[in-house]
Amino acid sequence: MTKYHLWSARGGICATQRNGMEVRELLSAAQILPEVHLFPRSDGPGSSQDLPQFAAMGHRLPVSEVELDDPCWSWSQGCLRTPGACIDGEPIIFRALPSEDPLATEYYAPDFHQAPLNQRHPVVGRSEFFVNNILCQFGLNGVRIEAEPMPALYRGTGLGGSNLAHLAAMLLGSALSGLDLSQGQIFVSATQLENQFGVHENEQGDISYGVSLTGGQEALAALQGGFYDNVHLPWFNGPFSVVSRPLLPREAYGAAQQHLLLVNVGRRRAAGVTSSGINNVWMARWRDLEGAAIHAGKPLLAYQAAEALRQQDWGLYARLVADYRRLRALLCEDYLDGQEELSALCRETGTEYFPLGAGTGTCLVVGEEAQAVTQLNEHFSASADPRSGRLAIPFKIREKGVEFYGFAENGLALPGVPEQF
Repeated sequence: MTKYHLWSARGGICATQRNGMEVRELLSAAQILPEVHLFPRSDGPGSSQDLPQFAAMGHRLPVSEVELDDPCWSWSQGCLRTPGACIDGEPIIFRALPSEDPLATEYYAPDFHQAPLNQRHPVVGRSEFFVNNILCQFGLNGVRIEAEPMPALYRGTGLGGSNLAHLAAMLLGSALSGLDLSQGQIFVSATQLENQFGVHENEQGDISYGVSLTGGQEALAALQGGFYDNVHLPWFNGPFSVVSRPLLPREAYGAAQQHLLLVNVGRRRAAGVTSSGINNVWMARWRDLEGAAIHAGKPLLAYQAAEALRQQDWGLYARLVADYRRLRALLCEDYLDGQEELSALCRETGTEYFPLGAGTGTCLVVGEEAQAVTQLNEHFSASADPRSGRLAIPFKIREKGVEFYGFAENGLALPGVPEQF
């Protein structure tokens, strides 16, 4: 029987059971430190529809009776959705340990920090202290969350690193404090925090919020694994709530992987082109008639793409990937900056590509003919350059999501799984 998942913050009201000093003692005595191993996601048509701004300005309620057992999920046409896969590769690892300063919260990610970020007092709205903020909210002064160096193939790739850091901090903070939130509550909380923590002011004095312009698709994929269609229905079960269905059965993963590839061309954008700049242009286009109409065209394409995936129609899926890419480029042409080589190679091989995130970094490549995908894989593998990030990442779908280590050994509870029906 097909299992559908409901991701929401529903649950009882409870309190933390351990304070920072108690957790610090637990970690100091631990034979094995608690760790979470997370895996990145790949998206495609539907990307960005999990943003809270989309829910506010582009959300459409179901226009027909919701029949979850309808294999086409026809009721969800026009709803916001983010189909995506969890990629089976090297894990991104986060662990909890005692902080150097027993009165402070600490966060240390060696790819970004020369020394741990240390906060003794409630965190001001500076987005770089987002993990410290989570530890403060759980009352965990005296604790550090530390990331291992990012596996080289994921660095700077648009695969959702900050989303995973939020998720890891919530998973560890919930278990260490004894609050023991469910996976659904953790997904919603981590998504809300990333989208709203931090205060930014530009040169004109305009204020914006959030660590990065993102939704929660990366966290969702890391928790549930697999290849899922995630329909966002915040008006029914609270902000950021999602109902998910598997798009591909596990026995189809091997065949699907022959038509998909992740490629990073190792090219930098032109001077002045940044992810934040592209994101800002995309959001600003909600304010003009043409831009709003383009945004409004995305949900139908995302639905059609989810159906093409479910039916394993790789020719149709490739065309829809191209259509969704063109819509995003109409909203901001800088989105395609740095992808000229890949674009030419895709034309030569009859494949299509989709820049993940705000562009540059890693791109999803889709081919109706598996041989064409193999050809591109061989081309980029032969010219790989880890220093520039140029490489091909085999598209392997991970069946399971997050992995937990050292939880049982330290008496920590695993978060409850989302509702299934």
